[in-house]
Amino acid sequence: MKKDIRIGIFQYDILWENIQGNHEIIEKHIQSINSLPNLLVLPEMYTTGFTINPATIDKKQLEEQFKWQVELSMNYQIHIMGSIIHYSEGRYFNRFFHTTPKGETNTYDKKHLFQIGGEDKHYSAGNNRKVIDLEGIKIMPQICYDLRFPVWSRNNIDYHILVYSSNWPLNRRLAWDTLLRARAIENQCFVIGTNRIGTDKNGYEYFGGSSVYGPQGELLLILDSDETYQEVTVSIEALEKYKESFPVYKDADLFEIKNRE
Repeated sequence: MKKDIRIGIFQYDILWENIQGNHEIIEKHIQSINSLPNLLVLPEMYTTGFTINPATIDKKQLEEQFKWQVELSMNYQIHIMGSIIHYSEGRYFNRFFHTTPKGETNTYDKKHLFQIGGEDKHYSAGNNRKVIDLEGIKIMPQICYDLRFPVWSRNNIDYHILVYSSNWPLNRRLAWDTLLRARAIENQCFVIGTNRIGTDKNGYEYFGGSSVYGPQGELLLILDSDETYQEVTVSIEALEKYKESFPVYKDADLFEIKNRE
């Protein structure tokens, strides 16, 4: 198992429903990094913005974005994670997509759809939690609104890092900062929250604020409200030592969650 993992976070103003344009922004940015991290984490719906009109987007483009991310990981030898729109058998999903330098893929479909914004009327919810094995490091993917539901992220499946790919608006900033830290403390893990900036076509204003918290709730990294890229290296060895010295997880309540992977 890798003892350390170098994580890069890129937050930007997502072009509205412009898959090709967002692809160009991301690849141009990757090309500008002198030494690429092990893992690059991107926001929710990073190719389109948080649209509730997926049917207006060309289905061929939706299919091609998966192939593009696979090729990007292979070409630059980097793990990439982020949420994009997936269409399958007449249904749309808000899908977290992980690609590896070897061309392997892992996916997670958002469980908690944002009903207040109408997401549930246009997308289908996932039913399975997922843990991704990145060279021995266990990562659990979640998407935006999932952050508000702690039972769904309960660390009873032995992961090291919890990742939230998000489009979280400015008017709910306090909840963002508070819940990310809470998820880290209660699950004794590292938590990564990636967000976007700018204002989308729905009129929602975004603040960035992408951040990383350690297992004691310590803030390891926070981005401001500009388009920016920053990295942080986290130690899995240090995490394991902390959990051994303060094994709160052994006394955690056992919630029954069905449909696990």
